[in-house]
Amino acid sequence: MAKRKSEKRKVKRKKKLEERRQRLDQASRREKTDFLFYEAIWYWDNGNLDKALYYLERAVRLDPKNEELLTELGRLGHELERPDVELRALLSLYNNGWLAAEMMPALCQLLRMDGMYKQALSVIQETLTLVPEMKVRNKKSLKASLVQEQKYCQFRLEAIENLVLKDQKRDIQVSPHEKPVPSHGKSIAKSPLPEIFISVEVDVDAFKKAFSDGYFTSPERYELALEGHRIRFKDTFENLISLHTLKDVRSFWYQEETARKVLKNFRGRALLADEVGLGKTIEALMVLKEYIQRGMVKSALILTPTPLVSQWKEELRVKFELDFPSTNDPDYRTMESSFWDRPFILASINIAKSKKNFPAVTEREYDMVIVDEAHHLKNRNTLNWKLVNALKKRFLLFLTATPLENNLMELYNLVTLLKPGQLKTVSIFRNEFMTRGDPTDPRNRNKLRELLGQVMIRNTRALARIDIPPRFAQTIKVEPHKLELELYERISSLVRDINTTNGRGHRLLLKNLLEEAGSSSRSVSLTLTRILGKRNLLLEHEKAIRAINNMCRSLDESSKNLMLLDIIKGSPDKMIIFVKYLGTLEHVSKFLAWHGISHALFHGGLDNRMKDEQIESFREKKDILLTTEIGGEGRNLQFCHQMINYDLPWNPMKIEQRIGRIHRIGQKNEVTIYNLCAVGSIEDYILQLLDKKINMFEMVIGEIDMIIGRIRGEHEFSERVYDIWIDSRSEEDRERAFNKLGSQLKRAKTSYQKTKELDEKLFGEDYEL
Repeated sequence: MAKRKSEKRKVKRKKKLEERRQRLDQASRREKTDFLFYEAIWYWDNGNLDKALYYLERAVRLDPKNEELLTELGRLGHELERPDVELRALLSLYNNGWLAAEMMPALCQLLRMDGMYKQALSVIQETLTLVPEMKVRNKKSLKASLVQEQKYCQFRLEAIENLVLKDQKRDIQVSPHEKPVPSHGKSIAKSPLPEIFISVEVDVDAFKKAFSDGYFTSPERYELALEGHRIRFKDTFENLISLHTLKDVRSFWYQEETARKVLKNFRGRALLADEVGLGKTIEALMVLKEYIQRGMVKSALILTPTPLVSQWKEELRVKFELDFPSTNDPDYRTMESSFWDRPFILASINIAKSKKNFPAVTEREYDMVIVDEAHHLKNRNTLNWKLVNALKKRFLLFLTATPLENNLMELYNLVTLLKPGQLKTVSIFRNEFMTRGDPTDPRNRNKLRELLGQVMIRNTRALARIDIPPRFAQTIKVEPHKLELELYERISSLVRDINTTNGRGHRLLLKNLLEEAGSSSRSVSLTLTRILGKRNLLLEHEKAIRAINNMCRSLDESSKNLMLLDIIKGSPDKMIIFVKYLGTLEHVSKFLAWHGISHALFHGGLDNRMKDEQIESFREKKDILLTTEIGGEGRNLQFCHQMINYDLPWNPMKIEQRIGRIHRIGQKNEVTIYNLCAVGSIEDYILQLLDKKINMFEMVIGEIDMIIGRIRGEHEFSERVYDIWIDSRSEEDRERAFNKLGSQLKRAKTSYQKTKELDEKLFGEDYEL
């Protein structure tokens, strides 16, 4: 009996020791799991997503039924564009009953993409019952997409079953003398394609009219007409029929060859990835014009970042004689949805993808779509990618100097939009071409090069042999006299007051006033006079507006004018003076005339004949051309190599466009740029950012677009500048805010340079003509 009790005590003690050991193991596992989880979060917060995934997956292995870990793993998989990781996490959450209803559609899609059709059907059916309870927008659209997923999975399952039955039947029918080929458990037959339903409608009235009103012709004329059509549509793109129609365009051999290759080999779908400054816009528009003239494109949509719309508008109109309505046009807002019905459209991609316009843009068909700065489509989860993916298009051109910025998946997303299936599925692409631990270093380079070479052209500056002399910029800060300083401060104060009371309704006007204050008192006075003439506008500020307008009219001299005179006298040879406003043009013209300086005038109000006369006068007789922003559009001004920015646009791309009038192919001399600005003005701060922080004036034409595009976000650069100026309560606040913007610019430049190095390393000269 005593022995039995002793054995029981031993068993009980052993059980307690085992339970204690398990508790210690669990505590140790929890502690290790927590450590791994916090390590993952730390790496995640610092942008090292691959390292974060490594630690998070280890944490999940230790605690596979931890809801928080699985949720974070799903988020990280989504951010890394790793559908395998995301699927694993969501499936675990679902199996444990923790998956939120709103995440069920994502699980359905991932199951379908991974070929788990049977389970996908089960989850889709469950999700459809949950849609009414979900807190999501557009439930009708969600339900429709789930039904489409359901039909696709059913079709794939039926196709697989049919293949299995065929294989079984073939095995039975094999001759006893024949050996069946082993399939290793996989069918090598291709899945049958789904049936495409086609409906044809005939306009009966037009059909009858053609027969009753038409005329019969001879068989010879019929054959001749057929032969004409054969010649027209024959694949003879060797001769570009659009070249002779281009105006003031010096097309280079590599641009023409690029256009031919896109037309002949790529059939109108290509990624144009030339290095910065080689003229991708010209190449794309040559392709567009060629298709239009051959009758193969009768509708087109061009999508660009907002700041580049005006630049594309000018290229289209001046060089290619194509007048595309654009989202920058004054009548765009009054037209509402009818704008998107036009056959040819130039649009800001931000406006096109807006909730209001997305349906109108995507519901119609386009013969051709062109997307500039296409690296903004690199993430398939963004509205940019979804918009272009939803467009119904025949031909498609992407333009970007940096097709790869951080991850090979960005390249996959771009190419998949261009030519779906070219790089196969995400999982196959990852397994075949991506190196684990380094998302920028591809495996199987030769095979990847072959696949990309079927959709991508990347010409280099070495191939193009473009040699433009350097440019040098000099910023000249002008000390304003007392009255000028007081005027500038009073305009700034007025703008802040109006912004406080009614800023939203007059933002454009207020921003324009501040820009005019940096240009000339004359341009400010013209605007204030118009405001006072409307009577119903800003009446509560009428007294201040009248006082400032009187100050503008009383200013007889300008510190900038005196500096301008010194530059002209000290810099012989031809020179262009750029101004933004007609009021400033008038102001400077009177000053030059007063001092006996002969000059040509160029602005948008002149007709074409007068414009040509003024340019010719500048070329042959006069040494000064005074011009507004549009000065010299499409005209050859490379005989001049000096320019003065009398005022400064707040948009760096506009500054670049001014410089590009003379610093371009064909320029034989070093280009000198003088930037004038008043000390302490907004333009002074802008020049410090662009000149001192990122050395904009030493860059290749087009590079500033790449840098500004990285910090733009939802606000343009000029909008950021305006917000800083009116929101700063003190000079210290202003300095702090501009320094912050400067730091962002520097980081953006560093990021661009790294991307440029990566692209050069990855692509090299492999995709040249």
